[in-house]
Parts: sequence; C-alpha cells; structure tokens
Amino acid sequence: MMYGNGFGWGWMWFGGVMLLLSLAAVIILIVRTAASGSSPRGGQVPSAPNTARQIAEERLARGEITPDEFRQVVRALEERT
Repeated sequence: MMYGNGFGWGWMWFGGVMLLLSLAAVIILIVRTAASGSSPRGGQVPSAPNTARQIAEERLARGEITPDEFRQVVRALEERT
C-alpha cells in the first residue's frame, strides 16, 4: 500500500543533500572570511608605516614633485621636530 504519490523519499533525500550543501557553503564562507582578516594577502609581511620623508622621497622618485618642492618638505619636517 502506497501513501501519497510516491515522491516522499525522493524529496527527503533532496532536502537532506541541500541542507548539507548549505552547511558546507556557510562553513567555507566563515573560514575564508576568518583567513582573509588574519593575515595579509599573498604572504606579504606587513611593512611599517612610511614616514613623511619616505613618502616625499617616493613622490620625488615618481616625478610627482620637483626637487625644490622636496627640499621644502624636508625643511618643513625638520623645523617641526
């Protein structure tokens, strides 16, 4: 004797598989989020923050400021300290 239309067991298996897939997706999301927040990407070592003089030197090297502007920045930094 059959109860219903015979699809009860099929839907139960489908529901169980979907539940497992959902749980796996949540666990993967949690692991990736935790891993990305705890270490820098690409295995790089975090560097110390640049000082104002280092930033000015980098800008001079890239051509963003002229040598005269660089000297002004350095003088202003020396006066401040």
